[in-house]
Amino acid sequence: MIGRVKSAAEAMLFTPVTSEAKCTRLPFFNSFLLYRLTNFSSLPTFSMDFISNGETFHYMDGADTAIRQMVDQGELVLNADTILPYLHFYYCYVRLPEGEIILLKNAAEAPHIDLYDEERRESLDIVPEGIHIEQDPSTGNFLILAPALYDSSPMEVLITVSADGQVTTLPKRMLTLEKMQ
Repeated sequence: MIGRVKSAAEAMLFTPVTSEAKCTRLPFFNSFLLYRLTNFSSLPTFSMDFISNGETFHYMDGADTAIRQMVDQGELVLNADTILPYLHFYYCYVRLPEGEIILLKNAAEAPHIDLYDEERRESLDIVPEGIHIEQDPSTGNFLILAPALYDSSPMEVLITVSADGQVTTLPKRMLTLEKMQ
């Protein structure tokens, strides 16, 4: 796998002896997985993430280009079971003008969450308490009301996810200390 992903320029960065390749199933894509290459011989260690079906690799560079390519290939499946994992993935891998957005388990998690805790940021299966999800049957769009860390502030946010995976996030109100306990 390492040999197929790396370019000639990356030949020294990722070698089978000093690197590791992992993959994770993404429930919202039909046949593409998330691959991570990690180089353990450098300090600090670093990783590169790709979406791939084993043949084509789309680098996750902070833009939503790879997701758009998956949509164009008919890979994206959004439904009641996949919408939350998709949002966690989207917020983790797409850089937004609003800054970091992390869906919170609950409002009380806000003061304790670490933006640099990769394991927490990459967890796709967290279901926030009190989340409200509805789907517009005429458009296929999802509307989600959830607690989130929105640019480092605990907020209740309204998220719209279009049928083709476009995400819009609007802060509704600040979560207060009463809501955090």
